[in-house]
Amino acid sequence: MVAKLCVSVSVACALAFSQAQVDLSGTVKDAKSGTPISGASVALRGLAISATTDADGRFALSGSAGLKRGSHLLGVPDPRSLSFRLESRERVVVRILDLSGRERATVFSGELESGVWEVAPPSLPAGMYFCSFESSRSRRSVRFLSRTDERAATSEGPGVKFRQESDGVSMRSAASAPVDTLIVEKNGYRTAKVAMAEYKKAGLEILLDDTGTVDAKMATIVPDPSWPCYMPDGIPPPSLGTAVFGITLQIGGIHDVGLTKFGKRRQYDIRGGAVAGDKFSGTVLTGALDYDLTLSNGSVEIEQIAIIKAGSIPILMRNAGVAPVGGKEARMVLDFEAPNSSSYAWLNTGKFAAVRVVDTVAKTIRLDVYDISKVTLPATRVQIKDPAGVTNQTWDCVTLTGGQGASVFTETVTLGSSVSIGASKRGSRNIIPITGGTTSGKVVGKILDGGADYQLSGLDARYTLAPNDGEFIIVRNCGSNGLVPVFEARVDGPYAFLNEVKYLSSSPNMVGSGVSITFYEKK
Repeated sequence: MVAKLCVSVSVACALAFSQAQVDLSGTVKDAKSGTPISGASVALRGLAISATTDADGRFALSGSAGLKRGSHLLGVPDPRSLSFRLESRERVVVRILDLSGRERATVFSGELESGVWEVAPPSLPAGMYFCSFESSRSRRSVRFLSRTDERAATSEGPGVKFRQESDGVSMRSAASAPVDTLIVEKNGYRTAKVAMAEYKKAGLEILLDDTGTVDAKMATIVPDPSWPCYMPDGIPPPSLGTAVFGITLQIGGIHDVGLTKFGKRRQYDIRGGAVAGDKFSGTVLTGALDYDLTLSNGSVEIEQIAIIKAGSIPILMRNAGVAPVGGKEARMVLDFEAPNSSSYAWLNTGKFAAVRVVDTVAKTIRLDVYDISKVTLPATRVQIKDPAGVTNQTWDCVTLTGGQGASVFTETVTLGSSVSIGASKRGSRNIIPITGGTTSGKVVGKILDGGADYQLSGLDARYTLAPNDGEFIIVRNCGSNGLVPVFEARVDGPYAFLNEVKYLSSSPNMVGSGVSITFYEKK
C-alpha cells in the first residue's frame, strides 16, 4: 500500500494548509544582561502575522493567518524529493493540486508494480502545491514547494519513475520537521531566527546579541539631508529636555505595503488617542496615519500626521522621525499648527521631541514629549546616511508639468466634515477628512478610511488605496497650480507602474457626499 504521508486530500485539507491557526507568545531579552527588549519586531517568515514586543519585552502572535507572498516554509519538500512506495501491484493516480484544492495536472494514471516511485511534476509557477496519491487502498497527499517555472524533477517530462532502493524510503512528511521560522529583529541587535515545529507554543524566550554598534541613545542624531526632520543640525536625546505631555495613539490597523521604491514600508492606521499634560490635553481624532519606512541599510524614517482636539480647538500635528542603523529607538520631532488666536499658540513656536514606542500587543504608539528648546546638542554625533541609488521619499509636494494623456484610474472619495485650523504659523489651514471610497480602471478596489486633504495654499491629500487583490498603495495628491500625485506601491507587485512620477490628477469634482478624481498619464 502507499505509505502514510499526510491527511486525506480534499479541498478542506488544502485550505487548512493555506490558513494556519497561530498562538505563540514569549519574551525577547538582551543576551548579556537578560533585560527585556521593547520594540523588537517578531514575525513568522511564512505567515502574514507579526507583532512588536511591549515595554516588558513580551509578544503574542495569535489568530488565523495565510501564507505570505513568496514565502518559503521550512520542512516542505521541493519537487526533487517527491516519492512513494507500493507494497504490491496497484492502480495509482498521481495528481497535482493548488492550495484551493483545484487540480493543476494529472501526473500519472495507471497500474504500477511494487517498489519506490519518484514523481516528476509538470512545469509549475513558483508556489505551494499538493501532490496527491490515490490507489485502491488509500488516498494520501503531501505539500511541496515549487521555486521556479522550470520542470523540477527530471528532464524527461512529468510522470513517475521507478527507483531502485532496498529499504523503499517514501516521501518524508513535513509534519515532524520545522514548519516555519520566527524572525526577531531590533536595531542594535543581531537578527534571531528560531525554527518552529508548531504554531502553538507559550513561554518562548528569545535572546538577542548586541551588534556592538555605538548606542545612539545619548548622542545627537543627525538626519540625512533628504529627511531633515525640522532639525537638520541634529536631534538631541529628548530626555535631556523638560517633560511636557504624553501622546498615546491607538492602532486600528497595520498595513505591510512591502518593498517600495523608498524602502520597506509599513503603515499604521490610527483610530483615536489622547494627549495628557498640565498645559496640553485633548483627544486624537480617528483617521491619523503613521508611516514607517525601513531603508535597505537598516535606518528608519517615520512620518506621522494627525488632528488633535483640545476641547473645541483643532490642532494639526505632523511629526518626522529617524532611527539610525543600529539605533535602538526612533527619535521623533513634533510640529504643531494651532490657531494663532488660541491659548495653544505656544505650540507653534516650541521645540519638541520624543521617542516613539510601538506596542502591537497593546495596539498603541506612545510618545513621551519633551521641550528641548534649551537643550545643547551632545558632542557625540551619529550621522544618518541614506543608501546610494535609492529614491528618497519627499516631504513636500512634487511639481510636474505637462498635459493629461490616457486615463489610468478614477476615484470616488467620501469625505467627512471639514476641520478648520484657521490662521496659524503657515497660513490658514482647512482639513477635510477622507472616510473611504472606491476606485475603477487599472486599479479596482476601495479607499481606506483615514487621512485627509490638508489644504493650505492648495490641496494636499494623504490616503491609502486597497485594491481587491490585497495590495496597498499609499497616495499623496497635492499642488497649488495643478495636482501631481505620488504613488507608493510594492516594486514587485501589480501596481509597480504607478511608482513612476509621470501622472497628473484632475481637480476634484463634487459627487454626492464626496468627490471624483481621475488620474492621467502625463503627455
